[in-house]
Amino acid sequence: MATIVQGKTRIPFMRGMLMHYLIQRGFAYEEARALGNAVRVALGGRKEIGRKEIVRLVARLAQDSYPQHDVGDLVFWERLPTNIVVERANGSRPFSKEVLSHSIQATGLGPELAYRIATTIESRLIDQRRQRLTHHELEELTAEILLKYHDQSYAERYRVWRVLGALPRPLIILIGGASGVGKTTLAVGLANLLAIPRVVATDDIRQVMRLMLSHELVPALHPSSYAAGEAIPAKGGALKDLVVGGFAEQARIVSVGVRAIMDRCVRENTSVVIDGVHLLPDYLDMQAYAKSAFVVPLFLALLDRGILAERFVSRAATAPARAKSRYVTHLDEILHIQEHLLERASAHGIPIIESTSVDNVTSAAAMVVGEQVQEHPDVRKALAHRGVTGRDRSGAAAGARPGAPPKTRTRAKAKTRAKKKTTAKLKQKATAPEPGSPRSSGGKAARRRNAKAEPEPTAV
Repeated sequence: MATIVQGKTRIPFMRGMLMHYLIQRGFAYEEARALGNAVRVALGGRKEIGRKEIVRLVARLAQDSYPQHDVGDLVFWERLPTNIVVERANGSRPFSKEVLSHSIQATGLGPELAYRIATTIESRLIDQRRQRLTHHELEELTAEILLKYHDQSYAERYRVWRVLGALPRPLIILIGGASGVGKTTLAVGLANLLAIPRVVATDDIRQVMRLMLSHELVPALHPSSYAAGEAIPAKGGALKDLVVGGFAEQARIVSVGVRAIMDRCVRENTSVVIDGVHLLPDYLDMQAYAKSAFVVPLFLALLDRGILAERFVSRAATAPARAKSRYVTHLDEILHIQEHLLERASAHGIPIIESTSVDNVTSAAAMVVGEQVQEHPDVRKALAHRGVTGRDRSGAAAGARPGAPPKTRTRAKAKTRAKKKTTAKLKQKATAPEPGSPRSSGGKAARRRNAKAEPEPTAV
């Protein structure tokens, strides 16, 4: 058996010790066992091996066979912490990769990438032999790792979510869209991801109002949204005008109930996700809540007629009361309403997510919400107060070299540099910008309105 020599200390090489170390860093049991066997074979009949040499040997073999794993410092013979405690103002809790991964997903990273980040952080803490750290230290380490392996926008959004909970106002997310596009599924997923305690559907608000207001008194309230036009006096015009007119009237009525829910959440300082077809921005007066809540609207779209029809069929299988024929028969009306909703969303500068163009709708929505909240003056002020506006406590830009002069990385300057680069490229090509490019689409706001697939961040 080979002996590891570290100064005056001699430790026998034990495969089980190396395997335990590797498993703590995310290796599967079979992977750890195979690598342990490979190291034992490589040592052969050697009696002694130095500390640096054994580390280089294991690192080379791990890189050859398992390059996807972070192996840490590979000092596997030293005792590692078996439990890491995170200290909070209201008490201490054990470090949990699962809990940390869940919070990282709020930045817009998918579950797999978020878990990799959490695993990397755990490995860093183990390598440092940390047994205790404060919650603030964990947040700063998480932002640092996000910046290193992805980009600054993910680190910024992570910090936004960390400060948001301390601000004395609720987060109200409004998810609009036509029938069948996946609003309720997104609402539940987003509420779970962001730890929002309430989810309210405008269909439920409408049903309560129907019990209070008779058909004779408010006829436009009682049909389905796509058939509300049949309940209002005909004024001539195309079918589309009648459908949209009836729907808009029903949305106007239901908006009274929506505003009541928002008012109550403001009074109780309780966050909520509201979803529904009735969330027309023309009737919600979101500016009235600018000083009392973080109101974040977004719209979900499904532009493929065939996929939308298939969703109604599959939904009917799990909810028989919502017969597929009822929706498929009125598919043209539903698509007319969707077109109107997207027109109004664009007119009000509200982000639109096309559900079939993203791998994970919940992650894409979390990214959109985070970007909008980040622009709020109170959030910026809170970030500046904590000294985490993209800079470390010394004033140097995040990720700057030690001793290097501070760098100014404001959003405005970053956008100016990007614009200059884009302009230069276009002049070289002597062509007009392609439709949908940053220059032709109206910049950052328009890009958010047409949020597409989740970025392909570099894997950890």
